[in-house]
Amino acid sequence: MNKQAIIALAIIAAVVIIPQATFIVDEREYALVLQLGEHKRTVDEPGLNFKIPLIQNIVRLDKRIQTTDVAADEFLTVDMERLLIDHVTRWFIQDPLQFYVTVRNESGALSRLQNIIVAELRDVVSSELILDVISGQRETIMNRVTSRSGERVREFGIGLIDIRMKQVDVPSEVEESVFERMRAERERIAARHRAEGEERALAIRAQADADRHRILGEGEARATRIFAEGFAQDVIIVTDENQVPIPGALVIANRREIGMTDFSGRLISDLPLSGNIHLSARLETPDESRSGELTGQLDMGLLTDEVHRSGDLHISLTMEPVIYHGYTADEEFYRFMKSLEAYQQFLPEGTTLVLGTDSELFDYLRGPGANSRD
Repeated sequence: MNKQAIIALAIIAAVVIIPQATFIVDEREYALVLQLGEHKRTVDEPGLNFKIPLIQNIVRLDKRIQTTDVAADEFLTVDMERLLIDHVTRWFIQDPLQFYVTVRNESGALSRLQNIIVAELRDVVSSELILDVISGQRETIMNRVTSRSGERVREFGIGLIDIRMKQVDVPSEVEESVFERMRAERERIAARHRAEGEERALAIRAQADADRHRILGEGEARATRIFAEGFAQDVIIVTDENQVPIPGALVIANRREIGMTDFSGRLISDLPLSGNIHLSARLETPDESRSGELTGQLDMGLLTDEVHRSGDLHISLTMEPVIYHGYTADEEFYRFMKSLEAYQQFLPEGTTLVLGTDSELFDYLRGPGANSRD
């Protein structure tokens, strides 16, 4: 055989054998290499690969995510309502060899897959109310179906991504009754919310009224106390050890002489409203000399509990309402009497003072009802 014939035979053999010995794997697929039906290897990386011609063959499986949309099927809820549910499934081949051994191809996989999903969906829906399936708990329900179905399809080499309801309808013959029930349920929920809101509003109003009465009561009590303190006078009482009043005792308050007690042992004076107070009383007679001291703390014109006394004379302090001619002073009467006292102090007899008729100083001299503050 000449050289040209050998070259020709080699070319013919290459043309016939090379396509049988090589194969290309796309990035979108798996390739199973089988030898007389026995699995030899799985190729999951794209590129050029080799096999034994005539003895080994290639089975190609799709590597991409598959989307399966099937016709709607009828399901029954726990409250015995019928629903038409159309679902969509996303899945992929997870184990190519197991997939090929158990279901062979995609059509076989779809049959097994849908049988499992429909069975699980029917079981889950049968334990749910129709309102939950339609709206409230749809995502939770489908997550449960996905989880349960994923465990079962794993034995076929299938990986399940998710299952979602595409459309949920009710049969036309029961549609009106379902909608009526949904309206009734929403009205019941709305009534419950309104009742809860009214109950909360009543509680808030009751609390607000209670706070209002408490604040008003505290304010009135404080106003009364402040008013009483404003129209009260400090009375210093000096007695002996037997509580007998001591008249004529000289009283000193915070190192300042303020006067002598009257026949009832009392002395009216203006003391600080708050702060430290030191009172001393001294009685000098030809036969004897007697004295006493009081040291304490004033709070809103009253002595606190921490009071220290010493000496022969007993000193006490109290606050009494201002009395004019036998009547306890009210606010207007107090102002009137204080105005008269002021007139006496700065308008001695024979004084001439030129003031306008609208001066506040002469409010009570213009006649009844002429007070500008009114």
